[in-house]
Amino acid sequence: MADWWWKADYFETCNCDYGCPCNLTMIPTDGTCQAIDVWSIKEGAYGSVRLDGLVIALIVRWPNPIHHGNGKAVVYIDERADKSQREALARIGTGQAGTGGPFEIFSSTYSEPAKVVYGPVKISRNGKKANLQLGSAASADWEPILSDMDKSEANARMVLPGGFIWKDGEMVNTRRCEVDVEGLAFRHENSSAFLSEVEYNV
Repeated sequence: MADWWWKADYFETCNCDYGCPCNLTMIPTDGTCQAIDVWSIKEGAYGSVRLDGLVIALIVRWPNPIHHGNGKAVVYIDERADKSQREALARIGTGQAGTGGPFEIFSSTYSEPAKVVYGPVKISRNGKKANLQLGSAASADWEPILSDMDKSEANARMVLPGGFIWKDGEMVNTRRCEVDVEGLAFRHENSSAFLSEVEYNV
């Protein structure tokens, strides 16, 4: 039995074109991958430590396709977490807590262990629109994908029955993403993004 589990609202932004070729085990749009993955935990636990209501984010960049390695990552943890919760989320986020989600898989592709930072989190969602602020470390905005013909909102989903991060993702647009934390600095806009609900080890 896994040591941890959770049910969470999931937010993703990356620099690929809509849909992200990586989801189809293809090469990323420009050959590199940079992303913020965010989990707003509705309920969950690590052993006896409850994680309900907390947020954890994975800020990552690879200078090549993910499976080629050389990645760098920062695990950003909600400062509201107490000592036990911080330790639990740090173990999960760095891949030390075992299977579930992308953490253990991604950690094998980093050139050095992921750094862990703690800070304030502001996150909100209204339909296909969402906003994220991770202190001074990162920020992102999600919005609908708009038709070039009539500016109507796209209503599209990607379903990945075997997906290890999410299985049913609502496709949206990254209006803006900016990162500057612990030696990781990047930005992108008008690129792939997903909103989803996920369950790991449930």
